[in-house]
Amino acid sequence: MTMTFEIPRDVQSGVADIPDLEVRVALYLRHEAQMETVRRERHRAEARAIAERAALKAQCDQAAGFDWDASFEQLKHQHEAITAKL
Repeated sequence: MTMTFEIPRDVQSGVADIPDLEVRVALYLRHEAQMETVRRERHRAEARAIAERAALKAQCDQAAGFDWDASFEQLKHQHEAITAKL
């Protein structure tokens, strides 16, 4: 694959004399591709675990009769009352 992109003028003069620039750019891109794969896998699994824990917590709270919406509204009103006095 060939990629064409603009190099900012302020960078051009600094990279013009770098030996094997194409090889270095390819190495950098390879590394970034590997890191992106790791990030996607890690966050995907982590996000699923967080969502599952939140769903279980919500089910437990609902079964216990806890109302998150009412709790949030109470907290919101308390916050507004405090900040109104500042």
